Amino acid sequence: MNKVTVGFVVALAFGAQLNVARSAWAITGQLGEIPLAPVARALAPAGATEPGGPEAVAFYGPHVWVARTYTNSVVRLNAADGSGSAVFMTGERPSALLPAFGALWVANAMGNSVSKLRLSDGKAMGTFGVGAGPTALVADGTSVWVANRNSNNLTRLDPNGRHLLTVAVGKSPAGLAYDGSNVWVSNHKSNSVMKVRARDGEVQASYAVGDGPGGLAFDGSHVWVANYFSGNVMKLRASDGVRVASYATGDGALGVTFGGGNLWITNAGTNIMTVLRPDGFVQATYGTGKGPAQVVHDGVNVWLANSGGDSVSASVKGWR
Repeated sequence: MNKVTVGFVVALAFGAQLNVARSAWAITGQLGEIPLAPVARALAPAGATEPGGPEAVAFYGPHVWVARTYTNSVVRLNAADGSGSAVFMTGERPSALLPAFGALWVANAMGNSVSKLRLSDGKAMGTFGVGAGPTALVADGTSVWVANRNSNNLTRLDPNGRHLLTVAVGKSPAGLAYDGSNVWVSNHKSNSVMKVRARDGEVQASYAVGDGPGGLAFDGSHVWVANYFSGNVMKLRASDGVRVASYATGDGALGVTFGGGNLWITNAGTNIMTVLRPDGFVQATYGTGKGPAQVVHDGVNVWLANSGGDSVSASVKGWR
């Protein structure tokens, strides 16, 4: 695969022994798909009905939220059945979503800002300047952290959007995760992951990972790193960053989330999602829409944004 930046992704350096335990590399089934354009046409204000290139997806309560990047909007779906609920306008090129502190926080990659929408009704509550190219978000319980891929730093905001801190990190930070004490950031062009103490922003350590790290997930004891160009995920022990294992997933490993006892990994190069047990055993591989990017598990169903197809793949629509 050519080394082009895909969505929110940006990287780490390859090094661990590849440990692959697999039950099924063949496609197990196909995830049901929800086209977003018809939803937008039915619900959206003017300007939100063109092809959207969705990259980000988030879940909170009865709703799933999807950022349609090229229409500068967010679509709200009903988690129970995937039907459309509402459409809200955002800043320029929304690329990450975070439900926290009663609001949906939206990173606007080309607006160098974060929008705050009220979760109950989508009402705009403010827009706040951050670094250049914000592309990932995470909350630590008291504040919101923003990864700025073009200025190579993190911005920390309080729940009201006030700037608290700026932390320099590696090149093109692409993904964020929180382990209860520390914020982890993947540096796409440095091929590394950094561990940043949440209370004061002090960088604790930097760890080499695979080629093109992007998505991060925390499972309670380990941090998982999706390495786009390596086509794998790496399992790091959160306490000290020791690399426990690497598992092949597929070309263009991009998004990763932990839910239902499994890791769910999107592979943008092959349009599949890998379902991985924490010990590396491949439970299943499912076909998706075109260019699957970020993924979320709502406790029952898995949802992922198809950036190349203007759709969402979701288990609520069935496994065919």
